Amino acid sequence: MKKYFRWIRQNINAIYRVLLFMIALGVLSLIYPNIGNFRYEYQKGKPWMHETLIAPFDFSIHKTEAELNENRDSLLANYYPYYEYKPDVLKNINTRFNSNFDKKWTSYIQTDNFKNLKYRDKKISLEKKRLSRYFKDIISGIYEVGIIEPSSTKQQLPEKINRSLNNVSEKVITKNIYTSKIAYEYINESLKNDFQNKSYQVFFQSLDLDTYLIPNLLYNEDMSEKVKNSMLSSISLTKGLVKAGTRIALIGDVIDDDTFRVLESLKREYESILGSSQSHYLIMGGQSLLILACLVLLFLYLRNFRTQILEDNKKLLFILLLVILFVGLSSLIIKFPKVNIYIIPFVLIPVVLRTLLDSRSALFIYIISLLLCGFLAPNSFEFLFLQLSAGIMAIYSLPQLERRGQLVITAIITFFTYSIVYFAFAITQEGSIQEIEWRNFMWFAINGLLLTFSYSLIYIFEKLFGFISDVTLIELANQNHPVLRQLIQHSPGTFQHSLTVANLAEAAINEIGGNPLLVRTGALYHDIGKMKNPIYFIENQMTNRNPHDNLEFDKSAQIITDHVKYGVQIAKKHKLPQQIIDFIETHHGSGRVQYFYTSFKNKYPDKEIDEEKFTYPGPDPFSKETAVLMMADSVEAASRSLKEKTPETIEKLITSLINKQISENRFEMADISFKNIHQVKQIFTQMLINIYHARIEYPEEIKKD
Repeated sequence: MKKYFRWIRQNINAIYRVLLFMIALGVLSLIYPNIGNFRYEYQKGKPWMHETLIAPFDFSIHKTEAELNENRDSLLANYYPYYEYKPDVLKNINTRFNSNFDKKWTSYIQTDNFKNLKYRDKKISLEKKRLSRYFKDIISGIYEVGIIEPSSTKQQLPEKINRSLNNVSEKVITKNIYTSKIAYEYINESLKNDFQNKSYQVFFQSLDLDTYLIPNLLYNEDMSEKVKNSMLSSISLTKGLVKAGTRIALIGDVIDDDTFRVLESLKREYESILGSSQSHYLIMGGQSLLILACLVLLFLYLRNFRTQILEDNKKLLFILLLVILFVGLSSLIIKFPKVNIYIIPFVLIPVVLRTLLDSRSALFIYIISLLLCGFLAPNSFEFLFLQLSAGIMAIYSLPQLERRGQLVITAIITFFTYSIVYFAFAITQEGSIQEIEWRNFMWFAINGLLLTFSYSLIYIFEKLFGFISDVTLIELANQNHPVLRQLIQHSPGTFQHSLTVANLAEAAINEIGGNPLLVRTGALYHDIGKMKNPIYFIENQMTNRNPHDNLEFDKSAQIITDHVKYGVQIAKKHKLPQQIIDFIETHHGSGRVQYFYTSFKNKYPDKEIDEEKFTYPGPDPFSKETAVLMMADSVEAASRSLKEKTPETIEKLITSLINKQISENRFEMADISFKNIHQVKQIFTQMLINIYHARIEYPEEIKKD
């Protein structure tokens, strides 16, 4: 049992990676819809490339979306919404009117306007009744027809409505029905025509006529929707029937509109029958095998070409989650027929991966994702061609993400790529511009808009999974960064050394391949630990007095080696990314402070030496970038001590230093070849010659000329 536990502990990372792939397989298998796939690929306007297709069973021909919409429009032309007539509204209005009218009348007959009419007392009561009856008759006539508000239906009133009372409905022309505004205007017009005496008009206005114009025709949403849905449900989704044994397509036949509709109907029925049959588990098994094949391809790529990604659990988890996310979105979108799958910004995959990993990995993982989504998408070939074209253009248009404006340009390029490729497909299939689904261009535009949000996503992924993007590296390389400002102030000599190292390392990485922005940023920070004791490092000593002269060799060595430890502490305090800390830790590797070691050994030949005091904490470089930085750092520092800076002495110095590092196996863990190292030597030699303006010694006879 202990043997098994020991084996598990020794292989825990490999087990974890296998589990990640198995979990991804399980999740993707659950995401996939459990329906069978139609075995034939076809496109409208293209020849049928398979054997003669005979209908295997009876099936109905499904109507197109355009035909269904036409049926719906035709049916809804005879649909009228339902409004509930409320007779109680008029009763309440009359009660309120009587009370208000009595109060206003009492005040009115006391005014001069009324006294000038010279009525006798016995006629006042009759006049009151006449005016009250007049208004009630107008109101009753209005409410008998009905008052309605267009806003009650949340849309413009139709030509007719169904007016219902006690579950009995009748159709009414809406132009004969009042709204509150029309009723108010009608009452004012009637008062002007029926009463020449303006004092009566003023009296009626004092009654606040608009307060008695309350809608009594209320929209019955439940009844209206119920009737509408009932009408729509009566529409047949199919037209015509294809009998079993009927020939559908011969090899070479061009697939016209009618044949395409028959094929689409057969495909739908075929997949539906497979999904509901006893072969359900077989379909699941087949889908799982397809998913497994894609995951195996991804694993093989990572194992053979990107081992560092495969061995980084966070990066592997991120890649698998990204693939699962987009397959899940595809599976979700196809459940909503009104939303096109082209709304999903698949190009986000290569954009994000190109920024956080590299172009080659971005393209390969993108292809794997498209293969998995292609099983779900309608018109798989068209889908794959469109997405692959857009993704490749996005990668080419975004060599380095340095500012947000680049994403806008990439989004525009993506939109035009989608549009052009889709247009080419459409005119090939339809043979007519009029038949193109122009609405798809709207989905492409939304897709491009969503792509611009990748800047925020990249930042989130950086924080969650420990990535470092070019945008972050540019921010860190800015000399206004707090750490670099402190380095300039406290250790100006070290900063100048770091700048030169950055230039050397960046030029070398540009030549041999790698991330030049990463190595430059790492170079700027690699010696920040010297801020702890700057005067103990020769580049910061302004006089000939060396503080090491008053120290023991082992103490001096300890101060020198500790700048790595202090650098890591400063970096962590300022929350620098681990990728930058790697340069701080590895720029001396596990090498030895040779000068103080040799001096100590010569002074105390019989004394036992504590090797650890003279050795840097390491580790050795484990990437091409960190290896190049180690070479650049040692070469730049040593070149300053050259008394005679000629091309020969510079070349000899560089060769001896780098060869010594090779002999000490400093680059054993880094993915750098001897050819790369030879190229680095040449670049360093040429650059240092230019830096020190070293002149070539010409032969004597040339000097004389």
